[in-house]
Amino acid sequence: MRERIFSLLIPPLLVVAAAITPVAHADEYQDAQNRVNRSADLVNHMRQDPHLAKLLDEARGVFIIPKYAKGALFFGGQSGGGVVLIRRNGRWSDPAFYKYSGTSFGFQAGGSGGSLVMLLMTPMAVRHFEDDSGKWSLSGSVGLNVAIYNVAAEGTSPAKGDVIVWSDTRGLYGGLSAGVTGITPDRVMDDDYYRRNVDGREILAGTVMNNGARVLRNALAARVAER
Repeated sequence: MRERIFSLLIPPLLVVAAAITPVAHADEYQDAQNRVNRSADLVNHMRQDPHLAKLLDEARGVFIIPKYAKGALFFGGQSGGGVVLIRRNGRWSDPAFYKYSGTSFGFQAGGSGGSLVMLLMTPMAVRHFEDDSGKWSLSGSVGLNVAIYNVAAEGTSPAKGDVIVWSDTRGLYGGLSAGVTGITPDRVMDDDYYRRNVDGREILAGTVMNNGARVLRNALAARVAER
């Protein structure tokens, strides 16, 4: 009798599991796609500034954080996520997903959040993501020259550096420290978005693609001359 009762219970449990698993994966995929879509909107917004558009055209890669918490390092180490894309031979890769544990902007840290983009201007800046070597910080402490894009300085001296930081939050000024700390690949989100086990290095090498990323690739590929 016990064996019969057990056998009758199994099918409903299997049905419940089958119903839950696809929905969960669908939600996780949509979360990843939403981050890609917000990143594309952010790039399109940046391209309204011809100076930023030119920097985007010159960049070898981008680290886009659609939403970050200013002063995360000073308020409990809040975490967040972003996407990285690399350009090779004039073609942008699909996005690899990354997590971070905090953002720092010197004395401007704290207050409300916003959006943040780090333009990777040199091979050295790009290599840190391509190496996929675990947790690290994108800042001057790893030998990178990090500059903050300053709208007020557009007419005098454009920002130069291995990494150029842009944010849509007012109050960021040149000369102060800037960085993103605790950067690690988000392999779970990579797997959810590309629907298989995938390494971030494969994505950045351009060997893995998702049609949903086209909106972001197109935003990055738009040239100043086409405007």
